[in-house]
Amino acid sequence: MRRFLGPGQAGKLLSVVFAFVAMVTANVIGARHFSRWDMTENKRYSLSRPTIETLHSLPGTMEVWVLMGPGDPLGESVKQLLVSYRAETDKLDVKYIDPDRDTAKFEDVKRRFHIEAGRTEDGRLVADAVIVVAREDKHWFVTASDLFEVSGTSEGRAKPREEEAVTGAIRNVLGGQKSVLCFSVGHGEMSLDDGTDRGLGQLRTLLEKDNYTVHPVDTTQSGAERAWEGCDVAVIAGPRGPWKKEEADALRTFAMSGGNVLVGVSPITGDSPTGMQSAGLDSVLSPFGVKLEDALAVERDPKRVIEGEGLGFYAEVRPHAVTSGLLPSEDGQKTTPRVKVKFARALRHASEPGAASALDLLATTDQAFGVTDVSGAASWSGPPERKGTDVPGPVILAMASERPKLVANAPHGPRMIVMASASFFVGQNWRETLADRGAALFLDSVVSWLAAKPVVLDIPERQSLSLGVKMDEASIADVRRYVLIYMPLAIAILGGTILYLRKKGEAPKSKKPKPKRKKP
Repeated sequence: MRRFLGPGQAGKLLSVVFAFVAMVTANVIGARHFSRWDMTENKRYSLSRPTIETLHSLPGTMEVWVLMGPGDPLGESVKQLLVSYRAETDKLDVKYIDPDRDTAKFEDVKRRFHIEAGRTEDGRLVADAVIVVAREDKHWFVTASDLFEVSGTSEGRAKPREEEAVTGAIRNVLGGQKSVLCFSVGHGEMSLDDGTDRGLGQLRTLLEKDNYTVHPVDTTQSGAERAWEGCDVAVIAGPRGPWKKEEADALRTFAMSGGNVLVGVSPITGDSPTGMQSAGLDSVLSPFGVKLEDALAVERDPKRVIEGEGLGFYAEVRPHAVTSGLLPSEDGQKTTPRVKVKFARALRHASEPGAASALDLLATTDQAFGVTDVSGAASWSGPPERKGTDVPGPVILAMASERPKLVANAPHGPRMIVMASASFFVGQNWRETLADRGAALFLDSVVSWLAAKPVVLDIPERQSLSLGVKMDEASIADVRRYVLIYMPLAIAILGGTILYLRKKGEAPKSKKPKPKRKKP
C-alpha cells in the first residue's frame, strides 16, 4: 500500500489545519466583538462616558452623513472618531460623500437637508454643514467651526471638539419636541401663506424642513394674554400698524417668563407731523436694552448703496455668535456673503434700570444717518440732506440680547433679537447668489440662536493641537534634499544590494560526473 504522508508530514498537515481554524475563529470573534486601542499620546480617540452611554442607548439606526473630501484637513480625524463610535454600537449608518467628486449624491443631500453651499476661489465646494446627523424626520447640522476651538492664548493651536460636536448632534436629534415658532398676525404683518418674494411662504417652507413647527398667532383676538402659550419663539415680522398696550404686555410677559422673541420692524408710516408712528413695542424691548427709533436709515457711502436714495444698502457685520459665518476670515481667503438691507429704521440702546446689555449685530457706516421726518419724502429728488434732529451714524440695524437664566439648569436665559427692517424675511433673499445671500444666512442663524435648546455635555476638553507646521526656507530646503536626493539614493542602494545578493546566490554549482555503468 502506497503511503500518501511521509513521517512527520501528518503533524505538519494538522498544524496547518489548526492554524486555519484558529484564524477563522479569530476573525469571527473580531467581527462580533470589535475593539480598538487608542495609541495616541493624548488619547484623542478614546470616547468619554457620556458618549458611550449615548451610543449604547440609541433606540434605532441613526444616519451620519460626512460631507468631506479626502483633502479636507478634518476628514481623517472625523473618520477615526466615527470608527470609535461604531466600535460601541452597530446602530450608526455612516456615509461619506466627497462634495467635489460625488456631485449627484451631494446635490441630493443638499436638497434633503436644505444645505447652503458654494465654491471657494480655488474651485472647491464648501457647505455650511460638514456632518449631518439624521433620524426619521429630524436632523442636526455640524459645521466645520463646531469641530475645533481656536485657542485665544496659544498662537497656532486649537482644541479638538469633534466628539462634543458629534455626540451633541446625536443627542439633539434624539431629544425633545420640535421648537415652535409663532408668528404674530393682526397688524398687517407679512403672511406665512404668501409664497411671493414679498411674503413668508419661502421662509415657512425652509423652517418646516429644518424641523421647526410654525404657527400664526392673532394677538388681536380675545385671550391675548394666553396667545403665546406653547411657543418657543415669538416672531413679529413686518407689522404695518402699532400694537395695543394689552398685546404688548402679553408679549412682554412671555419674554420675561423665559420665551424668546424675534422682532423685524421697518419704519411704520402714518398720519403724523413726521410721517411715522410708533410700533407700540417699547415695553417689550426695553427690558432687553433695545429701543426702536422712529427714523429712516439712509446710507451715504457709495460703496454700500445698492438702490434708491440710499434706502437699500449693504450692512456692516459686527462680531457675535449669530454673525460668525458672515465675518471675513483672518487670511482674507473666505468669500463672505454680503447682507442686503432695505427700508430700515434706526435702533439704539435703551437705558431702563435692570435692562440687559444688548450687543450690535449689524450697522451702517459712519456716513449714514437716520431721517426723523419723512413727511416730504414724495418730493425727494435724491438722497435727503441731514438735519440737526436726525440720528447720526453709524446707525444700528440689528441687536441681540439675553437676560439672566430664570433657573440654574436652564440652557440659557430669555433671548431677543431686534432687526430694523422686515426685508430680512422676504423670500427673495433665498434666491440670491451666494455673494448676496447674507440676509438669508443671517436670519437662519438668528432663528437657530433663539430656538436653541443645547444639550449639556460633560465631555472633558482635549489638549490643544498645532494648527499647522511652521517652516522656514532652510526647513523647506532640507525637505527638498530628502525627497529628491537622499530617499531615492537610499532606495537605489538598497535595490542594488538586494540584486547583487540574489545574483550571487544563483551562481551555478559544479556537478559531479555520473559513474558509467559497466557492461556485463
